[in-house]
Amino acid sequence: MDLENLVIPFQINNKIKGTIVRLSSVASQIINDTHPKNIKSIFADSISISASIGSRMKNDGVFSLQAHSEGVIKTIFVDLNNNSSVRGYMSVSNVENIENLPFEKLITNGTLALNIKEGKFSKNYQGLVEIKGNSIKEAIDTYFNSSEQVKSFFKLFNIFNLKKYEPNSNYIAGAIKLELMPEINNFNNLEKSNEDWKTMLMFLETMDSEEFLNIKKTSKQILLSLFGQYEIKIFDEINLNNNCQCSNERVLNTFKSMDQKEIAFLFNDKKSIEVVCEFCKTKRVFSEQDLK
Repeated sequence: MDLENLVIPFQINNKIKGTIVRLSSVASQIINDTHPKNIKSIFADSISISASIGSRMKNDGVFSLQAHSEGVIKTIFVDLNNNSSVRGYMSVSNVENIENLPFEKLITNGTLALNIKEGKFSKNYQGLVEIKGNSIKEAIDTYFNSSEQVKSFFKLFNIFNLKKYEPNSNYIAGAIKLELMPEINNFNNLEKSNEDWKTMLMFLETMDSEEFLNIKKTSKQILLSLFGQYEIKIFDEINLNNNCQCSNERVLNTFKSMDQKEIAFLFNDKKSIEVVCEFCKTKRVFSEQDLK
């Protein structure tokens, strides 16, 4: 079967909305195979969070997640545009025994930023939260439940936390995001919504990574197995891709915005310079003549 790189929005009982994300090649092409599993796990969760939040960008919109830290992981960057293209990179210090370091050593004094750019005629939005606890998930839960008017919950899954690592039998990463919609009716309905919310979180906690990432199950089957006893509406799926936004023109425009002294310093008697995209790793070679 063809593996999915999908985000599927859904709604339960007209009270709770959510997204389910399951990623194969889109995640594997972003994540650097040279890093140990604990580093890959944090990066995979960051990609899943970005996909679950930013998958419905419109017009020229771009959603990005950025984490900065004084620990081993210096930077995590993931963005997703209105063409459903996902990119990402991570900057990691080269230290010994990384695979044995706990989360608080990997991300120390960290800050998580969520950015939404909705096009040149719209205002940009940024939210910041300190990264505390033992995971990126804790930071994102803290952000949503302290800054938003509605309750939100993320459940994250990735292959790097499995005891048996089998990339050919599992998706790489995924997430389910639930959001309790504002209740506009009477108190009794609000109380019932809160009861349903607690029950659904309990159901969601029973889902383990082995089941969620199993390629033999579709995303829709997983949703029905979790919430099938409720009235669940499953909306059109969103196909994600790895199409990078880099191009010769973009790189040349960057060079042309630089001072001539800066350009001369870059070449420094060299006939050409190589530019490598941080995201897709495409290499481009330019001569000084190309910049004129």
